Amino acid sequence: MPTALVSGVSRGLGAHLCRALRAAGHRVLGVGLSPSPGGDHVDDYRALDLREPLADDLFAAEDVDVLVNNAGVYLDDPRGGYGDLFSLTPDDLRDTFEVNLFGTARLVQRYAPRMLARGSGRIVCVSSGMGRLQDADGASFAYRSSKLAANSLVLSVARHFAEASGDLAAFAYCPGWIRTDMGTPDAPNEPAPAAGDLVRLLGVPAGRSNGRFFRGLDELGWDTRGPMVADAD
Repeated sequence: MPTALVSGVSRGLGAHLCRALRAAGHRVLGVGLSPSPGGDHVDDYRALDLREPLADDLFAAEDVDVLVNNAGVYLDDPRGGYGDLFSLTPDDLRDTFEVNLFGTARLVQRYAPRMLARGSGRIVCVSSGMGRLQDADGASFAYRSSKLAANSLVLSVARHFAEASGDLAAFAYCPGWIRTDMGTPDAPNEPAPAAGDLVRLLGVPAGRSNGRFFRGLDELGWDTRGPMVADAD
């Protein structure tokens, strides 16, 4: 039975991902800020603040076959009246990167080398189309730039995986606008289908998933060439 480690499992997409992984035959390990996972959708759970260094004994005896970096924050969401670049506080910018990038990087640095040594594994970063340069606007700088950096992390891991032998893939996944606390009840899509699509992508051969950026089951791609800001007429 393959083992999956998922971050941010106590609610939203993370909880649905755990259920979808278990339905697909995975043993699921979860981490999150809450004292408990809030349900029976994980096989083992650890409370973890991704802004802090990882404990040496975090699932130390486990062979993690799949790492899903799902935890994230969206502190400069303009839907809450606070999204303009020039009103962003340094603390909110720092906390966004601590969770969305540094916490993700810590987990990747912990578990990717073990996958390389075994010659098998999957690493997924739950990202957003907002993390593409071509989609940047004047709002949500902290969230957008942290997801852009996480996308770059995925590509770096994918390069390592491509140079190794074995069944190894790292990719980014955008679930789209889904009804979660982050997505709000106004979102048009439910999270369960998005979770199911991500789990299905884990079965795609490494040669067709490594270094890719997906939305649903379709490839979203990274950035287009050309100027990002059009000249004024």
